[in-house]
Amino acid sequence: MSQAEITRSTMRRCIMNKNGPKVSVLLSVHNHENYVGPAIESVLRQTYQDWELIIIDDCSQDRSPDVARQYKDERIQFYRLEENKGAILTFNELLKKASGEYIASLDSDDIWYDNKLEEQIAYLEQHKEIAACFSWAEFIDEEGALYSATKKVCDCDIRIFMHENRTQAQCLRYFFDNDNYFCRSSVVLRSDVIDEIGGFDPRFRVLHDYEYWVRLIQKHPVYLFQKPLLWYRRVSVDNNSLSAVNIKNVTRVLNEHQMIVYTMIKEMDQQIFCEAFKDRLKKEVTNDTRLLCEKYFVLLHWTMLGTVNNRQVALRFFHEFMDEGVIETLQKDYQYSWQDYYKEMEETWQLYPLDFYQDYRELSERAVHTEHANQALLQENESYRKEVRRLIREIQGMSQTISWKITQPLRAAKRVVSGIRH
Repeated sequence: MSQAEITRSTMRRCIMNKNGPKVSVLLSVHNHENYVGPAIESVLRQTYQDWELIIIDDCSQDRSPDVARQYKDERIQFYRLEENKGAILTFNELLKKASGEYIASLDSDDIWYDNKLEEQIAYLEQHKEIAACFSWAEFIDEEGALYSATKKVCDCDIRIFMHENRTQAQCLRYFFDNDNYFCRSSVVLRSDVIDEIGGFDPRFRVLHDYEYWVRLIQKHPVYLFQKPLLWYRRVSVDNNSLSAVNIKNVTRVLNEHQMIVYTMIKEMDQQIFCEAFKDRLKKEVTNDTRLLCEKYFVLLHWTMLGTVNNRQVALRFFHEFMDEGVIETLQKDYQYSWQDYYKEMEETWQLYPLDFYQDYRELSERAVHTEHANQALLQENESYRKEVRRLIREIQGMSQTISWKITQPLRAAKRVVSGIRH
């Protein structure tokens, strides 16, 4: 959102919050006719009822709008876009329409626990220093079955959201070393914090929520409930989806990821930076020049997603911030010369090999084939078990018959003869 939009939004909330809902629930829909109904119903079932639900359909081509319109609760507002704007711009449109003191996000294929809002609002009311709270989530498939309760294989780690609470510095350090671990459908934020930091950045098509959490945590602490408060649906995707793993999406994610990390380190204040990277600091940070030097060295040794060394981010930082004073400090305090910099420029930028995507596809196909084979073996094994149980019951029934008892000596004699022959 622009500064003018943020100002108008703030003024509107100041007026409407007096008589408006406590929570604005934001739900964007695009081609989710099978899932948007359960998502809406999970809001209606909330034990905390002081809310408004704002739904924007992003030009769906299925029955999603019809499904959403079926719910006639006066707290529900429904809007439909005539052209597809995408998830980011649609969410920012939702933010403009929100009037609550708190903002809660719900993806149209996810489902909240009945007590979600009640627990999170109670926590935020008691902890005014916390800007937002998240929770763990349980993974469900297209039919709503828990992955943890079935033998079905999910295409990502179903424990991805199950983390401990961290300070701002610890969160940002984890983001730097790894990736995002917050579930968007679990978040409840204070609306005045959104007025401060704005909406989603449309430059980040895939990692927009990750960039948003970085921007949020740079300024405010957050809290993570150590239990699930929603079901997170992981559905199969076609190869053109933003969630699909293909060469275009892999490239996009890598580019967006390094932009996020660059901005994160660039804008991180001294106190948080020194706490986050205390194990990496070469010298005590006593001034802004030292801070720039330390940030450069941290970026120089950044490994993207924990596996790939990417010097480009550090070299970009060097070009932007290294004036004569910083160069002098590098040479005097760190014994880092121009020759060292030139050597960095000569080093190969270690990125994923060009055949990374092909390797991934082959491994994915092999995993799917193995899973199908395992399912077939399990079914065959269960069939054998049923047959064995049937035969046991038949034998038990036969053993009670008169003929079975009469022929028992003959069977014993046959076993003796068979033993002699062998």
